[in-house]
Amino acid sequence: MIHFIKNNIYALFHFLSPSGRDSRQTFCDVYKGSILLVFVGIFVAVWRNTLSVLYLREWLALSETAWWIMLAIFEVVVLLSFICATVRRWQDLDIRMPANESVRELIQRARFWKVLSTVEGSTETNKYGPAPADNPKSLLTEGELPQEELQKQLFVDLGGIEEIK
Repeated sequence: MIHFIKNNIYALFHFLSPSGRDSRQTFCDVYKGSILLVFVGIFVAVWRNTLSVLYLREWLALSETAWWIMLAIFEVVVLLSFICATVRRWQDLDIRMPANESVRELIQRARFWKVLSTVEGSTETNKYGPAPADNPKSLLTEGELPQEELQKQLFVDLGGIEEIK
């Protein structure tokens, strides 16, 4: 639980920083934390007239408009922290896209999210910086997952018709 809280606080403080690398565990914690925080924001928005929320608004001396603006900013920060964590995880895996692919097509694939949440990153330094400390040590000698294998997992259709060169 401490790792979960630490990783989500890290993501919220780095919500505008897509540079660097995140480990698989950090990405999974940020993913779950983002869902939780979005639901907390929705809960507070829907039940804004409960005693606890009214007491909080009074304590912060916020008007109705300021409350909605603050809530919208909170939701945007949570969304941006998830997007930046996704980019940092992408950089940890050093994913390279083929020329005929777009980012939009990539993020619409379930395989992309599966790879981000299941594949361990490299312990070697890449062009995005040093490896995160919580990337596990590899049992393989050459590298954790060869770049070609990762590319095939992401971009080759399940039928195997398409080939990556």
